[in-house]
Amino acid sequence: MTPKKVNIAIVGFGNIGSYFYKILEKNKKIITIKTGKIPFVKYISAKSINKKRSIKIPKSKWFKNPMYLTSKKNIDVIVELIGGSDGIAKKIVFSALKNKKHVITANKALMAKYGDQLAHIAEKNNVNLEYEASVAGGIPVIRIIKEGLIANKINKIYGILNGTTNYILSTMEETGRSFSEVLDDAKKLGFAENNPASDLEGNDAAAKIKILSSIAFNKTISKNKILTEGIQNLNQKDIYHAKNLGYKIKLLAIAEIKNNKIMERVHPCLILKNSYI
Repeated sequence: MTPKKVNIAIVGFGNIGSYFYKILEKNKKIITIKTGKIPFVKYISAKSINKKRSIKIPKSKWFKNPMYLTSKKNIDVIVELIGGSDGIAKKIVFSALKNKKHVITANKALMAKYGDQLAHIAEKNNVNLEYEASVAGGIPVIRIIKEGLIANKINKIYGILNGTTNYILSTMEETGRSFSEVLDDAKKLGFAENNPASDLEGNDAAAKIKILSSIAFNKTISKNKILTEGIQNLNQKDIYHAKNLGYKIKLLAIAEIKNNKIMERVHPCLILKNSYI
């Protein structure tokens, strides 16, 4: 049986978009063997074709207007890697699903805010909305909860859902260096954005726990802002005192069912030193 070509459009071509393209091209043969489909990146759209990237956008694949891609008949899958809960990313994903395109996104802010609406549109149009990379991208946690634990009743989820804050807290504990010093290093190493407010204030983790909570408890995504406290006010004194008491500090995202209500929160917690977290 001849493998079917699947035409893909990537919208947003920063670090994640570039790496996605690189991996897809590298593993095209094995993906084809395993799925019976040939993944083919037909178009790439971004703010500028001339921006410095690890991969140069081939001129033959460049497409200036990303919105127009959502209605092109020769596109099967839209990969949205722009980010942000509103603006062009929102318009592209909504339009793509309405035009019966499969959508892949790593956009946790979008999914936390509009996930239920998007899922409804995808179901109505018989297309897939895949968002595994929106939460703990390196771990298939969404698929595990959706499929692997489908027969289990889940009452509580908690964990570290933000890598930037975890790096900062771990490094402060291990080296005794200040918050600002470690943050500067994290930016230089690419572990933190130039504007890391969403990470430091806990909003990134809050969006992720909302998504996981809705799947685990089979509920619509909460529209309410959840209790969120970040790590921006922590200092070396906090780390020192926690260490002396036999604890470490971690930013945890927590969701649990109490009295038939879903309680969600994000805040720094004292964790025993020998804890697996």
